[in-house]
Amino acid sequence: MTEPRGAAAPPSCCASRRQLLRGAGAVSLVGASAGLVSACGGSPSASSASTAPDGAVVVPASDTAVGASTYYADARVIVSQPEEGTFVAFDSTCPHQGCSVSDTEGGELLCPCHGSRFDPATGDVVHGPATTGLTALDVTVEGGDLMVRG
Repeated sequence: MTEPRGAAAPPSCCASRRQLLRGAGAVSLVGASAGLVSACGGSPSASSASTAPDGAVVVPASDTAVGASTYYADARVIVSQPEEGTFVAFDSTCPHQGCSVSDTEGGELLCPCHGSRFDPATGDVVHGPATTGLTALDVTVEGGDLMVRG
């Protein structure tokens, strides 16, 4: 049975499928805008990467705490500082199927697509399905910035 034209719809106790999908899209956009992950619980205040004239990816060293990792979505780079003053960087492309390794869990780098885990200090595979590690990139410190090349 349909309501007569112009009649108010009865109140609904539940959200419609359309409302749920709109809400999920808004949450996805907010999550994507953070763009950065840190092993110490996330770092939405970290800077985005920039590019030097020679093509190097430039990020502030202060973005990555000792024992933490920072993911730069725009550059597809992960920077880790396994010990004070030692920085390493990796291409975030998972060797399993090309997803971006963008999460951390339990002190390891995590590919959200299929669950591969990598050592943040070496990029080596800790748990598959990936069979090879992340591609290491060269890192040099210039002032307070890290220059990532590779």
